[in-house]
Amino acid sequence: MKRFLILILALSMTLSVFACGGTDKTTPDEPATETPAPVSEQTPAPEATPEPAEPTEEPPAFAAGTYALIGYEVDGVYFEGDLLVSTGIADSSLLLNADHTGVMNLMGQIYDIGWTNGGDITISDVPYYSIAAVDAETVQVMMGGATLTFRLGDAPVSTETSQPTEVEATEAPEAPAETEAPAGEAAFPGAPYGSSDGVIERTTLAALYRWMYDMESGFRYSLTFDQISAAAGKQGFDMQNNDGKSHAATWSDGDKGVVTVTFREKDGLWTCGAIAISGITKDEYGAADISAFPKMGSSTPAGTNPTESVTIDAKVGYTDTKVAVTVAVPKANWFAEERSGSVRIWCTPSAEQASSSQSYIIVECKESLEKIDFYKSSFENLTELTPRTVAGVEMQGRAYYYIGMNWVEYYGEVADGVWASIRLTGVNTAEGTETMAIVDSIEIAVK
Repeated sequence: MKRFLILILALSMTLSVFACGGTDKTTPDEPATETPAPVSEQTPAPEATPEPAEPTEEPPAFAAGTYALIGYEVDGVYFEGDLLVSTGIADSSLLLNADHTGVMNLMGQIYDIGWTNGGDITISDVPYYSIAAVDAETVQVMMGGATLTFRLGDAPVSTETSQPTEVEATEAPEAPAETEAPAGEAAFPGAPYGSSDGVIERTTLAALYRWMYDMESGFRYSLTFDQISAAAGKQGFDMQNNDGKSHAATWSDGDKGVVTVTFREKDGLWTCGAIAISGITKDEYGAADISAFPKMGSSTPAGTNPTESVTIDAKVGYTDTKVAVTVAVPKANWFAEERSGSVRIWCTPSAEQASSSQSYIIVECKESLEKIDFYKSSFENLTELTPRTVAGVEMQGRAYYYIGMNWVEYYGEVADGVWASIRLTGVNTAEGTETMAIVDSIEIAVK
């Protein structure tokens, strides 16, 4: 609770600085916290990167319109979905007008702003903070150590601020048969119950946290108490603090190491709403072995679910040329659609949650390598990867960090004047996963 209040205070301080004029614009520092709450390492990411008709060195202008807040990050902790509602941050939006004026609504406080193509947010023509394009529909606003992610046209996360809930609960996979089944019956479906002390081996405890921490948020927030208990091999300790809104359970090493999971009710089922860890460092849980834990989301082994062949048309840059992208999409937890001229394949428990998922594959085509590399100079931690044959051609591979997210990309010329980029973010790119089976199945044909 103390940490949560500190985070809210951090936001309040950020907003008060903004209201008073702020400081020089800056970008957020690399998170250094050792006990982060659940956070996807990747925030919503580029899908069809906008380009000016005639390339220049400046970033393109941002699309005019009203943007709704979909994510907030501070001190290494990321809030999304209805978690924004429970913090009161959801009542925020951004209006960008074509004449470079605008309005920022931060938790109900309204500020007149200006903005530039170069990425400045101004007050009385003085630049204070930064704005960056994530994709054609998404922008990030950097305010000191905080990053706010807004998406064009999205409705508010929730209209019910008095009764905060977590993201929509969905049915998660059954736990492995070899784990110890929890005993007893839950008074509230999915919520903690029983008399277990929740004590497990420290290595298992660290792995339990990493397993949930690394999991795509949609799948993490669909976990019930029984499923987490089965993964840990022991039922957690019921805090018996159900107040009708939240209910917590803990697992510990019997000493200082503790993992706390807070559950909230959605449509009659109590599922994970937040996780926290204490007494175990980031280095320790980051190195934990989770190979024995259930494989969920993009980590699901290839061949687990039947697939169906899906063909979607996509554009080739700003030309009149189109391509047909065909891909074998698993029938569970993956959803493909056309979006802004490219093909996006979402990894999420349900189609309804796809548009807010931070885990997906993008297939995008451009006219040249120069267009593929348009933003290469802004890539951080750029690493070359082993080439991979995709769509019948050998593609170059690279990994990098760009505007708050980690990327793996394969790119190459699939036809004369048609270059393809396959970008992955927020998904498990290990060999043998459904993720890489999807990549290997991609076919691209010029129409």
